[in-house]
Amino acid sequence: MGQDRRYDEANRAAREHLERTRERLDRGRRQLRRLHESIDETRRHIDSMWDWIAETEQALAEDRKRRSPQE
Repeated sequence: MGQDRRYDEANRAAREHLERTRERLDRGRRQLRRLHESIDETRRHIDSMWDWIAETEQALAEDRKRRSPQE
């Protein structure tokens, strides 16, 4: 009888441990998903900044060319 109870307690402890591990893994997956979304958003923002910089540089170059003395 005592051995059965120890076996049941060990199984219960293992089940509880697995449930806690599953919950931690689920929280970790959700956190990773949020981080990936944030990274994607940052990447899109940086891409738009690069586009803006390129457009600004082109406009400035055209303005400089237009203002430079013509020979």
